[in-house]
Amino acid sequence: MKATELKKNIFLIENFWTTDQCDDYIQIAEAMGYEPATIQTDNEPRLVDFVRNNDRVIYKDMELARRLWDEVAPYAPREIGESVAIGVNEQFRFYKYQPGQQFRKHRDQSYIRNRSEASYFTFMIYLNDGFKGGATTFNDLVVEPKKGSALIFYHYLEHEGSEVLEGIKYVLRTDLMFRLRE
Repeated sequence: MKATELKKNIFLIENFWTTDQCDDYIQIAEAMGYEPATIQTDNEPRLVDFVRNNDRVIYKDMELARRLWDEVAPYAPREIGESVAIGVNEQFRFYKYQPGQQFRKHRDQSYIRNRSEASYFTFMIYLNDGFKGGATTFNDLVVEPKKGSALIFYHYLEHEGSEVLEGIKYVLRTDLMFRLRE
């Protein structure tokens, strides 16, 4: 594996997962069944098609979170402010983008587990490639999805899941969790 800091707080890890691992998780997610993805508004999750129109499966798996942390820890940011990295969020989101689907410019939200633990970085794995469009686009950086590669970035960086033009894009997304120092 090779990790590269593409820009401040944006890291790409090539060959993070094997082709077989990616294919297995696509099958797992397809078997669970996708639903239209919502966005979090001030009050509640809502379907807002003009912002986001992809599909999603939410999947909780403590064992996968532990395994992924073991794999990603050497490449992950170790601290932010007064908090230190402690693991991967066990709440996984599988995303599926078909032609015409996208997630327009936005900033990811922090997952707050309790008063001392919260996420600050998005951690996602591209489960396939071979489709057209579908890049992860920051203001001045375009990351083309490559099967098995992982992308880590600070939640509050504006970005988008650009429109898929042809084929289907699959992504596994979670967060890197941090705990306040005592």
